[in-house]
Amino acid sequence: CAHRACVALQNEDPDEDAIVITALNSVPFCCHADLVTMNRTELLGVADSLNVKLPHAMQIDTSDSRSDMLIRNSIELLV
Repeated sequence: CAHRACVALQNEDPDEDAIVITALNSVPFCCHADLVTMNRTELLGVADSLNVKLPHAMQIDTSDSRSDMLIRNSIELLV
């Protein structure tokens, strides 16, 4: 990935007894403090950028009924 930060997320899928590696072309945020200051639109942007790469079972729920805090927590659990 020339001139851009790239990152790979490693998560466990206990149901499948597997390790899931998700490669991202860019880092969607810099740190916890960055996430804490994000408004809902920004959080949804981060979640969407992760969701396009994640298997369906691991995607972040961004429905209207989910609070910003739950979306933020879901992002933090993945990374």
